[in-house]
Amino acid sequence: MRLAIALSLFAVAAAGCGKDDGGSSSSGSSASSGSNARRISGGSEQRFGGVAFDIPSNWKPQLNQGKLGLVPEGANASGVLEEAYGVVTDPTIKSIDGPDADRIVQEISGAGATKQSGPDSRKFGDLDGRVWIYTMPAQNGKTAEVRLYAFMGDSACAFVALGLPEFISKRDKDIEAILGSMSKAAPAAAATGSGGSSVRQELCGKWIWISTFAANNGGGRQTDTWIILDVSGRYKWHYEHVSTNPNGAAWGSEDETGTWSATDTTISFKTDRGGAYTQQLVKRNHPKNTGDPMIVLDGKPYVTATNRKPW
Repeated sequence: MRLAIALSLFAVAAAGCGKDDGGSSSSGSSASSGSNARRISGGSEQRFGGVAFDIPSNWKPQLNQGKLGLVPEGANASGVLEEAYGVVTDPTIKSIDGPDADRIVQEISGAGATKQSGPDSRKFGDLDGRVWIYTMPAQNGKTAEVRLYAFMGDSACAFVALGLPEFISKRDKDIEAILGSMSKAAPAAAATGSGGSSVRQELCGKWIWISTFAANNGGGRQTDTWIILDVSGRYKWHYEHVSTNPNGAAWGSEDETGTWSATDTTISFKTDRGGAYTQQLVKRNHPKNTGDPMIVLDGKPYVTATNRKPW
């Protein structure tokens, strides 16, 4: 495809899956009371440019050089760029209306693009948005489509879909679900404090809880849960499970991100979607591997994944 500027933005998306930089489990209900944003059931939460949104479980995020590529399962299986998706932001633009917004649309679309429609007003979850659609020449005499869904985060942002129409159209349901889950990301909590709740340096790092169960019929279940408590006051929690039986297997996962703080006996979490909860915290050493410290959160023991001294 002759999509010079657009391809430079989404080379990361076409390359395949990368690390997951966000994530919370989704319930399918509104993000919070009074919100129009709808969570994607089984999806994972992403944060980019001051906006929080979900992606389906079969999409993977890849953050590279300030651009967030979003890669659906099976994309570009032929080895040729047929579709690409991502989110971009421009901190110099403070409105999705006016000549600056239209200029960015033209730059992303690239030379030779023809506007088919836009800007059309839309609502993306809790956010006001605008939609532009362009077409442009592609390989083998085909026509590529460029869709831009603009909204305001910390500055002007856009979800961009580009590729051959027959491939993009297969993602319509997922794209609408992603857009419908959008809301302003909750601001990060302060990472320092004294006397009461604060980020405790001794808790920072990665902690793991693993459980395995074997059934008599040859099946079983294994769960892998971990939490990363960052010194910045951010956290990421991950849970996945694999269940097997004579008839097959099932797999699932959940993720959550947000900010954290702790006292001597509790740890509090504020999710990026605005929820909050507190768990009881106990520090103890592993009963067998006595050199390994643990944190016990509401009775669930997490063992250190990094070298550290016993409590």
